[in-house]
Amino acid sequence: MKSFSRAVLTIVAAAVLPGVVAALPTDILGNSALLRLSDEDKKLQYQAVVDVLESSDVHAVREWENKKTGFKGRVDAQGDMTSADGLRCRRLQLRMQLNGSQSLFTFPFCKDEQGQWFIASGKKFSDESSQR
Repeated sequence: MKSFSRAVLTIVAAAVLPGVVAALPTDILGNSALLRLSDEDKKLQYQAVVDVLESSDVHAVREWENKKTGFKGRVDAQGDMTSADGLRCRRLQLRMQLNGSQSLFTFPFCKDEQGQWFIASGKKFSDESSQR
């Protein structure tokens, strides 16, 4: 479970870390609140992602809020899928808000043979399983 937690944290952190984001042209993100997430904000978001990925509800929703920083967010499961190579997957929508500014991302996550979740960008999914 500890390695699962580290893997998901790495995935979510990579998606929101300023160092990763800073490599993008600044006009893509504008002054996105994403650039100001604290470590505590990232941990709250991470736990919401883990809860949604591990939920038996394929449409699970978890909200989080950090009253100290003003950040809040929501993670929505948008159904389960199967990757073309047979992995169990779930599409998540991650929403973050700060002072009226909102960031919204959608990622497919898949669980590998070792039970580790990862962002599955570039994977192909079977048409019938993506309809669940």
